[in-house]
Amino acid sequence: MNAEIIFLRLLHIVPGFIWVGGIIFFAFVLQPVLLKTGSEHFAPVMQKLLKPMQALIHSSAWMTIIFGLAMAFRVRDPLFDFLWSTNWGIAIVLGFVTALVGYGLGLISGRYSKKILAASALSSQEPEVWDLQNRSMLFSKMSALFVVLSVVTMAIAQHI
Repeated sequence: MNAEIIFLRLLHIVPGFIWVGGIIFFAFVLQPVLLKTGSEHFAPVMQKLLKPMQALIHSSAWMTIIFGLAMAFRVRDPLFDFLWSTNWGIAIVLGFVTALVGYGLGLISGRYSKKILAASALSSQEPEVWDLQNRSMLFSKMSALFVVLSVVTMAIAQHI
C-alpha cells in the first residue's frame, strides 16, 4: 500500500468515525435524554447544540464521502468494471448507497430539529412539539442504523 492510499484512507476513516459516532451519540444518547428531561430543557439545550453538531456531522460526512470516492478511483483499475464484477465492488457500492441514505435520513432529522426549535418558542403547541420530537428521533435512529450498516458493509468488503 503506497503513501497516497494510506493518506486517503486516514482522511476517509477519521471523519467517518466522527460522523458515525456523532450520529450514534445524538440518536441514542442525547435525544432520548433530552426528551426525558422535558420540553423546558429540550429547547435551550438544542438551541446551543444543534448548529455546531450539524456543522460537525455534515463536514465529517462530506469528507468521508469525498475521500471515499477519491480512494475508490485510486484503488482499482478499471474502476467501474471492477465495482460491478466483484464481491468487493458490489459491497463498496452498497456501502456507499447506504451511507447516502443514512445521510439523507439525517438531513430529514435535522429539519425536524429546526422545526422543534421554532415550534417550542410557542408554548401553546406542546402536542405538535412532541410529535416533531418523536419524528426527529425516529429519523436520527434510522440514519444511525444506515451509516453503521454502511461501515459494516465496507469493512467486510475485502473479505467476501
